[in-house]
Amino acid sequence: MRLRVALLVIPALLLGQSAPKPVPRRLLVISVAGLDARFLTDSPARVKIPNIRKLIRQGTSASGVIGVAPSDTWSSGISLVTGVPPGEDGPTIWQAASKTGLRTAAVYWPGTNGAELGFDFPTIREPRQKTDISFDSVAQKASPAGIVDRIEAASPGFQKELWDDTSAARAAEYLLRVEKPDLLLVELTDIDSEQRETGALSVYARDALANDDDLIGQILAAAPAGTIVALVSGHGFENENYIVRPRALVKGPVEVEDGLIGTADRSVAQRLRMLMNDGHRHGLAREVPMAEVKAKAPVVSNPTISKWIAAFDTPTNFVASDEDRGPALGPGTHRGVSGLWPTRPGYRSVFVIAGEGVPSRKLGEIDLLQIAPTLASVIGVDLPRAKRKSLWPL
Repeated sequence: MRLRVALLVIPALLLGQSAPKPVPRRLLVISVAGLDARFLTDSPARVKIPNIRKLIRQGTSASGVIGVAPSDTWSSGISLVTGVPPGEDGPTIWQAASKTGLRTAAVYWPGTNGAELGFDFPTIREPRQKTDISFDSVAQKASPAGIVDRIEAASPGFQKELWDDTSAARAAEYLLRVEKPDLLLVELTDIDSEQRETGALSVYARDALANDDDLIGQILAAAPAGTIVALVSGHGFENENYIVRPRALVKGPVEVEDGLIGTADRSVAQRLRMLMNDGHRHGLAREVPMAEVKAKAPVVSNPTISKWIAAFDTPTNFVASDEDRGPALGPGTHRGVSGLWPTRPGYRSVFVIAGEGVPSRKLGEIDLLQIAPTLASVIGVDLPRAKRKSLWPL
């Protein structure tokens, strides 16, 4: 009888216990700034990315990622690791990881300078146009002290005049092989810079992407067995083929913010609606619901938008400008641009995740703010201020 009672008590005790926490995994996150989702759907003959295509085949990928506002590289990079919109505060994934004793590292990721990371090569906030970044400007802020010399000893030629994606890849390979962090964030920026110089999805950008794909293959080869790999980007790209100047288009108060044309004046809003009847002639594509505008560009980060009563987006490759001189619609630079309204058609970034336990499947479009909590779940930590739920397990 006593044995029977004991057997009944044991399951009851087990039921009362909390479920075991998921086992933390090593996570490698590679952000390719400016990686428009259309690169990944182009033919292999035009876009030579065998390593990225292998990740897509073996793992889970989104058809596109709807970004944040403003949709620039820096703001997007911060939201990718916090799960909160630009302008709002939230802990980063590396802060959450460090609190649990996980080893963290970052290579050229936005916003890491002075952060609590075991290893860091902080990014330099680059201007919109292509600019060479000196290697020393990154190396002088790298931590811990001596890390640059240690990588140079292991990989001669690491130290050079300019910092580029090869520099980031060499640093990442060393950290993966020698230091073996639980979380490593790496950002590659050459494709972003190339498109700003030669145009969105240009042949030169495709060449830069092919080079990055080779570097990604080398980084993956250095990753310890069992590492989960995420490939992300922050925004899409378009060409500035035409410039729309709403201040020359209509009389009255009108502004440009986050790629949108907006107004707090009812008569101006009605005039813009009338001009939309021949939208391409005036550089107007659609009226964006104000509920969407205020959800994507919260008042805390953009008080100007809070006063608007109407907002309008431009057609593809038409870029709104706050200039008050020049034609209402004129020729643009034909260079690549970001910073556009994140929900405009075709303007999407990338999310791919692969590794042990990740199924081979396709997702539809996701929100960029879903990525940070998903990455946090992979390594068994939480981002309590994230605005969206984790996709993990996939």
